[in-house]
Amino acid sequence: MDNWKSRDLLVAVSGIPRGYHYPSKDGNWLLPHHVEKIKSISEAITLIEIPADEVKNAHLDGIEVVLAEGGNREHYAGELDWADYVQFFTPSLRWVQLCSTGFSDNITPQILSGEVILTNAPGLHTTPIAESVLMAMLQHAKNLPQRWEDQHEKRWRQLKNKELFQSTVLILGLGKIGKEVARLCHSFGMSVIGTKKNVEDVPYVDQVFPTHDLERYLPQADFVVLALPATQATNRIINRRSFGYMKESAYLINIGRGQTVDEEALIRALEREQIAGAYLDAFVQEPLAKEHPLWTTKNCTLIPHDSHSSPYIGDRMVDIFCKNLEHYVRGEPLQHICDPHRGY
Repeated sequence: MDNWKSRDLLVAVSGIPRGYHYPSKDGNWLLPHHVEKIKSISEAITLIEIPADEVKNAHLDGIEVVLAEGGNREHYAGELDWADYVQFFTPSLRWVQLCSTGFSDNITPQILSGEVILTNAPGLHTTPIAESVLMAMLQHAKNLPQRWEDQHEKRWRQLKNKELFQSTVLILGLGKIGKEVARLCHSFGMSVIGTKKNVEDVPYVDQVFPTHDLERYLPQADFVVLALPATQATNRIINRRSFGYMKESAYLINIGRGQTVDEEALIRALEREQIAGAYLDAFVQEPLAKEHPLWTTKNCTLIPHDSHSSPYIGDRMVDIFCKNLEHYVRGEPLQHICDPHRGY
């Protein structure tokens, strides 16, 4: 990274951040104040926006930095498909900034070799996802699905509700999202326990333990929250054995990655009433096929991977990107560099 006064720095933005509220009809998403903030970092910056569906026809040579949403094997409207994403990897590309935390679909040979740096956006979705977790807990504790059904049927009856107060939540993955879930749960008077790769004290968490001790702590949990990345170590971490250790009254919430839950085992557990229910915002295959049995599984709330939806996604993403772009222009190490071998 050399002196930007001597040459242009071509920065591209492509793909609309998932959950973003204000996309343009042309397939772009930056608002005027976003553009101004990015360009203000250096006079050398030339900023271009390329709608995801126009990448195949765009001239990409010379692009050094790309702020990208997508790179998916499955098609998501407004996002880069895999074939479009890899076209950005020309000899000039040096850095890809993702509009997400997960990056399992974004690894290319150039990233594996270190030719291109990949950075993600941890914390981008922390607030809305943590709020969604509390919403899931409250809708379960206060019988909201039954309330809606009773209202539809014009049925007047009183139900036995629960409180979050003094219940126990077990959080798998005490990263940024897990920590915010812990803070909110603590404010409701809940007991909070959870897993962390490096066992250490975490604010608002009563006990932190290693993942290999999970089965020891599962029987304590009224709520089990998964906030994990998709790695070899987390694959199907909640499985048939796990449901055998959980309370019949336990409620499962997955706002991480679908691969962390054995879906067949979950369906069996719900059908046999081994657990009380589940809120799922992530699935092994997305979008979820119409014939998938989860659609009709009892006591299961399905969310199309948008618990992170927020009117503030664009501003937060540009803030994260600009802080890193400042580092890049000054020749300093970037923040949030993804390790393609570790998976996070």
